[in-house]
Amino acid sequence: MRVALDARTIYSPKRRGTGKNLIDLYRALAFRKPQWEFLMLYQNEISEDPFGGIGNIRRKRIDIQGDRMNLWQDIRLPIAACMAGASVLHCPANSAPLRPLTPTVLTIHDLIPLEIAPNGLESQRWKRRVRRSARRASRILTPSEYSRDAIVKRLGVPAGRITVNYWAPDTGCHASRPDEILKTRALYAIPADMPYIFALGAVDTRKNTAGIMKAWSLLDAETRKKSRLVIVGLQREAMALFQKIADETIPDGTCLLYGFAEEKDMTALLSGASALCYPSLSEGFGLPVLDSFICGTPVITSLTTSLPEVAGDAALLVNPADPKDIANGLNEILTSAETRERLRIAGFRRVVSFSWERCAATVAAVLESAAN
Repeated sequence: MRVALDARTIYSPKRRGTGKNLIDLYRALAFRKPQWEFLMLYQNEISEDPFGGIGNIRRKRIDIQGDRMNLWQDIRLPIAACMAGASVLHCPANSAPLRPLTPTVLTIHDLIPLEIAPNGLESQRWKRRVRRSARRASRILTPSEYSRDAIVKRLGVPAGRITVNYWAPDTGCHASRPDEILKTRALYAIPADMPYIFALGAVDTRKNTAGIMKAWSLLDAETRKKSRLVIVGLQREAMALFQKIADETIPDGTCLLYGFAEEKDMTALLSGASALCYPSLSEGFGLPVLDSFICGTPVITSLTTSLPEVAGDAALLVNPADPKDIANGLNEILTSAETRERLRIAGFRRVVSFSWERCAATVAAVLESAAN
């Protein structure tokens, strides 16, 4: 059995959620299936290989001259997989070659563009692409029941071709030591003796950065004065916008805004926080929730889309469209040690249901089914 993977998200210069997940998944697959071969096909030149030393994983950089209009994915990728003798091609980022030459497994994470702007030109173009990919794929993976239902309803794919496979926490995520937390606090100008709320910001409106800041502004001034809101992950073009919002609505300086945080800092930032505030307007899964559970950090998240499915009873669930409801959750976290401890313990219990061993077992069965 030889599995080819579209590994562009793994070998991206700035690796985000999907790329990190795939590293954990394919490490687990390589361990679980030592007799299989795994071929990472990617486009950009890189220096670091996260699979170094794993004998049954190899990588191959492929490119195409004048690449545009998805030519790499539609032409170069399927030819490379076929010429390598792949039994199956895994396309892990919502779309696949329009004319696959190898049985294909497609991962569709979510249909968020169709929720945000269902009638927009870009959304409709994206929908056509994903729908064609889904109809030509041998099997489909998706990370939540919520996403599966959306794929069935919006793309017309039979439910029997879709397998729900929950992700697991980042294997590099752990509860940080007190000295690591203190060092990271200093890097991000968070006072050593002050509680803080941690949030992941973005220019993408569905991440609800403006809603988090509005909720923070609604807190009692004395509560804010004794704590901090720390938001990381803001793109350069978004920083000025959100800094302006902070200056106008939170003039006391209790909201700290940062750009892309180094991976080594993320665990300590999570571990030191009084809570992760993650009231996203839409998610296909919501990995930061599990990472927070691993770090022993309470979670405030949305009562909508896939997030209750992931969080269970181990988080404060709020209406992401209502800043007052988010503010109530923030206030409860900051003022109630009992709530924080209850959620911390519940998070530890909840996260054991999500493992890379279980995830890899499901993916292996789907890949084998597609190949056959």
